[in-house]
Amino acid sequence: MRMPANGQHQVAAARSVATGPQHEAYPATYHMGLFPWLLSAERQRIPADDLEVHAASAHDEHWKRACVGGGGAVEKILRYAPLPVRRRLAHGLNMHIARAALGTQAIDDVCRGAELALYRVTALLSRASSAGGQEAEAGLAQVLTRALLDRYTEDLRRLRADHVQVELDVAGVHSASIHQLRTQSGSVEALAALEAAVVAETAAAASGSAESRLSALRVGLAKQSFRFSRTLGAVRAAPATTSACEGLGEAVRVRVDVELGVDMRYRLVGGQEAPRTIVDDNATRNLMLTLESTRQEGQGSKLEWRVADIDYLLSSELRIQQEFEEAHIAC
Repeated sequence: MRMPANGQHQVAAARSVATGPQHEAYPATYHMGLFPWLLSAERQRIPADDLEVHAASAHDEHWKRACVGGGGAVEKILRYAPLPVRRRLAHGLNMHIARAALGTQAIDDVCRGAELALYRVTALLSRASSAGGQEAEAGLAQVLTRALLDRYTEDLRRLRADHVQVELDVAGVHSASIHQLRTQSGSVEALAALEAAVVAETAAAASGSAESRLSALRVGLAKQSFRFSRTLGAVRAAPATTSACEGLGEAVRVRVDVELGVDMRYRLVGGQEAPRTIVDDNATRNLMLTLESTRQEGQGSKLEWRVADIDYLLSSELRIQQEFEEAHIAC
């Protein structure tokens, strides 16, 4: 997905489309069992806190000094700083890393790209829930990350089996701005291990099945070949042994949360012979779209973006799973 300009995108007023009368939003429990789309009347989901500071190893000390000035005192200040302060520092740090890795133009184009991605994803999700939606699922595989695709695929197939249609219609996008950035740097193998861990952990958080937990455990063991340190959302991966990735260049992956002001309608319609409306939510709302950068090798290393989360669906489920495990350990 190539990104046209502008970073702080404001859509022309002529493109704004007035929404119809707002409908009473249904309680979350009424529709979440069918499809995990956030209603306009619901509060934004709470994502996992990824702005904590984990001590880096001596091997990564140079990286820590380059990013945050180094020193144990700085690390302690960051660890206990109020969340608004950490967010501001994290934004500056990760913006610096992202611009250095991807170029200023790529970051400036993110907001316009997020708008285009929203139109495409909502159209594909609507088509994928209908009969013969497998073709649209293939299209989703081109624009979603593996973790988000797996999360939606099971729901979409269940909707088709139950003859329930998702209708997502974006009438207009009137604002877009970068809310937060996070970066991951390290060898290609280390980032692949980290991505596999995210896919397995989010699947385990969503299903809670013994099989998904076992898969997460296996991937977690493979992840142990690398050391991961985190500072204000900037993750640094290094081999557990100095020779594990010797001679390999470093890659940088960027995740950007883009807040979109949208006019959109979300409907769930069920039944074959006598369709009935299950959910009808037509409103002006804010939507959080998370984009993740990828490099397509063999094509001149072309930069592309994929949708990694929508309204913190995956991040919030992971947070809940983490809190549950921490409470279980405490008991």
